[in-house]
Amino acid sequence: MFCSSDSPVFSPNLTRIDGWVDQPNTRGTLDIVWTSVFTIFICTFTLLCLNLPAANDTAWQMTARKLFWMSLAIAGPEFVLTAACGQLGTAQESIKAFTELGYPQWTIRHGFFADMGGFLFVPRDSTPFPVTSKHLHWLVSRRYLSYPDVSPKEIWDKSKQDTVAKLISCFQIGYLMVQTLGRAGQRLAITTLELSALAIVVCSIMTNICWLRKPAGVLTPIRLYSELSLEEILKDAGVADLPWKQTPLDFVDDLGPSWALNVQPFMGMPVGPHERPMPRFGNDRLPNLNGRHETLLCFATLVYAAIHLAGWNFEFPTRTEGILWRASSLFIFVNTAVFWLCETAAAWHRKGRWQRFFYRVLDPERLEEVESARLQKLANQEPKQLPLAWEFWTITPLAITYAAARGYQIIEAFMGLRSLEPSAYLNVEWSNYIPHI
Repeated sequence: MFCSSDSPVFSPNLTRIDGWVDQPNTRGTLDIVWTSVFTIFICTFTLLCLNLPAANDTAWQMTARKLFWMSLAIAGPEFVLTAACGQLGTAQESIKAFTELGYPQWTIRHGFFADMGGFLFVPRDSTPFPVTSKHLHWLVSRRYLSYPDVSPKEIWDKSKQDTVAKLISCFQIGYLMVQTLGRAGQRLAITTLELSALAIVVCSIMTNICWLRKPAGVLTPIRLYSELSLEEILKDAGVADLPWKQTPLDFVDDLGPSWALNVQPFMGMPVGPHERPMPRFGNDRLPNLNGRHETLLCFATLVYAAIHLAGWNFEFPTRTEGILWRASSLFIFVNTAVFWLCETAAAWHRKGRWQRFFYRVLDPERLEEVESARLQKLANQEPKQLPLAWEFWTITPLAITYAAARGYQIIEAFMGLRSLEPSAYLNVEWSNYIPHI
C-alpha cells in the first residue's frame, strides 16, 4: 500500500511482527524509540527552573540535583507541575502584597526570583541568608531594609535560558503531538512509548506555562545589605525570643510545608542541608494553593492521568500486558482523584472550612460570627507542623501504589516494542491532509 510488496511489514499473512524491525521506506523501532526518548529528554531538560544553589555547592551537587528533578519529571511529571503551580500562586500573591505596600513596580518575576532564593539578606555583623518574598515584604514594610531597586530586565538578565534548546524542545514537542494526532486520524497503531511520551509532554507544557516568567539557571543571588544587625531587627520587632529552625525569620515564613522540612522529619529521615540559617531554598516545598489554582491543578493532573487511558484498546504482545496496562492506567486516574479528595479535606481542616460548611448548613444565623472568628484565628496562628497524621497515612498507600502502577507503565512502554501491529511501522501519509485536485 505504501511501499514495495516484498517488505515483511505489509505481508497480508502477518497479524503481528515480533522483534526489532529495521526501516526500509517506513519507520523502524529505532525511529520510535529515538523520537520518544529524545523528546522526553529535551523537554524535561529545558523546562526545569530550579532554585538557586548554596554558595558552597559543587558542580556535581548541582548536576545531581538537576538529574534527580529530571527523573522526577519523567516518572511523575504531575509532581513537578504541582510545585510549579504553587510557586506561580505564591509569586502572584507577592504582587498584591507589594502593590498594597506602595511598590507597584514589583512584578511576578520579582516574586519568582525572591522565592527561589534570588535575594540574599546581609544584616550587619550577622550571617547572610536568602529571603522569600514574604520575608522581604516584612523587612521592607518595617523599614529594616530598603526596597530592592532591581528591574525585571536585570532579573531576567541573570537567567540562563537556553534559546536554542528551547527551540529544539518546541520543535520536538510539536512533532510528537502532530505525529500522534496524524496516526490517530489515519488509524495507524500508536505505541505505548509514544503515548507515555505524549502524556509527559502535555504535563510538561503546563509546567512550562507556570514557569514561563521564572528565571532559570541562576547561580548567584543579589545581595541586600542592611545597616542594622539581625539582633537589633528582631529585638525591635519584639520577636528576639522566638525559636526558629530554618531562618531567624521563621515567624514570617518558615519555608514549609515541604518534603524535606516536614515529611522527612515526620518519617524519622535525616534532613539536609544541615547548615542554619539555610543557605538555599529547597525545590520540594509543598504548594499552598488557593481555590482557583487548586482547581486548575486538579484538572491538569487528571488530564495527564487520562491520556494513558487512551491506550485502553491498544494491541499488546500478550493479553496479560493489556490487562495490566488498563488496570494501571485506571488506577492512576482514580488514585489522582482520591488524592485530591484527601488533600482538599486536609486543607479544609487546616483552614477551618469544615466548620464553616457545617454552620452554613445547620446554623446559618451564626455563620457570620463563626467565619469572623475563623479568619482571625488563621491570621494569628503560628505555623503548624505538617502533615497531619491521618493525612500522611491516607496518602502514603496512594503514593506507594501509584509508584508501582507508574513503574509498570514505564517498563511496558519499552517491553511493548518487542511485538507490534504492522501499522505501527507505517509513516503518516501527510499528503492526505493537503488539499489537492
